[in-house]
Order: sequence, then C-alpha cells, then structure tokens
Amino acid sequence: MSRSLKEKLATLAPARRAAIEAEADRLHEEYLKRDEQRTIDRPT
Repeated sequence: MSRSLKEKLATLAPARRAAIEAEADRLHEEYLKRDEQRTIDRPT
C-alpha cells in the first residue's frame, strides 16, 4: 500500500517539514496569481 503525501510529510523533521510546507504555500499563491492574471488578460 502506498503512503499519502501527508503521511510522508509527517515522518520528516519539523524544520524540514515546515520548509516544504512554506514552499508549497508560496507556489500555490504564485499559481493562483498567474491563473487570475490569465483570466484578466483573456479577451472577451
């Protein structure tokens, strides 16, 4: 049986886990901003 990403993250050292979660949050924000910009720039 494969483990979920959350299960894998739970096995990491707290500092490493926090760094990974912070980077994931940063990338998610960047994605949302770009998606919003694409919506604004799309011709109607």
